[in-house]
Amino acid sequence: MKDGTYTLKSPAISLTGNGRCDFAGYGAAVVGTGSATTLVVDGARITNKGVVRTTVVADDGANVIVKNSRLRARNGTLPADYRATVETPYMESVPWMLGLDGNVRATNLIGAGTKATYINSIVQSETWGALSVEGGSGLQLTAINSSVGNTGTYGYGTYAIGDATVRVLGSQFDVGSYATICAGPAASIHYGDSTREAVAALNSSLGLGLTKAELAAVPARITVVNSGHFGFMFFGAGTLKLDGGTVITSAQTTFLNKGQQTSITVDGSDGAQLNPGNGIILQMIESDDPGPVHVDGKMMNVGVYTEPTGDPAKDASFDPTSVHTADGAATFTSIALAGDFYNGMRAGKNMVLTFEDSTVRGVISATEAKHRVDTIDSSNFYELGQVTNTVKPAVNNGVIVRLNSGSTWTVTGTSYLTRLTLAADAAVRAVSGKSVTMTVDGTQTAIEAGGVYSGAIVLTVG
Repeated sequence: MKDGTYTLKSPAISLTGNGRCDFAGYGAAVVGTGSATTLVVDGARITNKGVVRTTVVADDGANVIVKNSRLRARNGTLPADYRATVETPYMESVPWMLGLDGNVRATNLIGAGTKATYINSIVQSETWGALSVEGGSGLQLTAINSSVGNTGTYGYGTYAIGDATVRVLGSQFDVGSYATICAGPAASIHYGDSTREAVAALNSSLGLGLTKAELAAVPARITVVNSGHFGFMFFGAGTLKLDGGTVITSAQTTFLNKGQQTSITVDGSDGAQLNPGNGIILQMIESDDPGPVHVDGKMMNVGVYTEPTGDPAKDASFDPTSVHTADGAATFTSIALAGDFYNGMRAGKNMVLTFEDSTVRGVISATEAKHRVDTIDSSNFYELGQVTNTVKPAVNNGVIVRLNSGSTWTVTGTSYLTRLTLAADAAVRAVSGKSVTMTVDGTQTAIEAGGVYSGAIVLTVG
């Protein structure tokens, strides 16, 4: 549907068999395209099964609003002669380098200035992705009071690439692998509550066309994420904000940063929670994406990741004690955290952690991060991001901790830092019945409120 205002009321669509290209909408059940297009899909029941047999595609500046609908996409069977590629005209399966499998996304958002909003709807993909964003610029993806996820083992809830803006308000995510993959380089992601004020503001700014009665009928809810693997994965730069009563529960690490510049903010003043099943809140590692390989003039997904050997060489030009624009940064406000923070980067990138009116209990340290296997390809893609940590002094992987006003860090194990700053009312403590000691460049040093320490810092619990 192009260049007009349309409403699809209670359509029932079921498509079986393979599509052709979900970057162009070939094979999708519904496509809204064109900057002069507003498409409202209300009360739809769309169930598709097949390779790239997408349910809804928003393209080329259209404003697509899906409400009170159920969308489901299931995998098909790839053509016998298909070879996995990242070239968009031919891509029919997810690049396994994302740690995923599957050959159909439930939805896709593409083009320039395109908007897709899902309200009070259920959106499910079997694997790959439920709410996808691919390429383009100025894209806006929003989920309000919706149920989003994957029915299979692997998959993401949302994807954020380029300068896309992704908003998740008052929604339930049950995902196989990630709530959101941030592919950057300037993506903005927000998970929060569907307050009356927030929904009304989006109704205006996104041109959703909700009536006063519809707005009044939207209940205020928190966002809840349950992930079978990680919470959020960054293989591109971006910003992520979690606030309201948002609860992130993941079987593994909450924030997996593959060597990217990040600005993560978590505001717990209204009850936000982070619950990593493996006890790691933030893990920084080098990118383990081997990338595509040129084969006969095409970009094919046949790369192999090989674990580096040997210790990283010290980069004399990089300062692990200072904050750099390209660092992986995270700020936590008014929240109680239980979990560890590890910087396993080999090349120059610091982990910068700021705690404001917060408590944190765990290890915060530079580390040597190792995958469970030495090589990873399409046959064992699920090993991507899976690392073990051995805490070690920083080389090019500084760890900068700021304990601002009202914050306390309870150290549970040996931690290697490069800079530690304490506000006048901040504290570093050990677990009950033990004590924490600190050395700076090998010299035992008292930990004092208001202190600033820089260098090779080691905190030990004894």
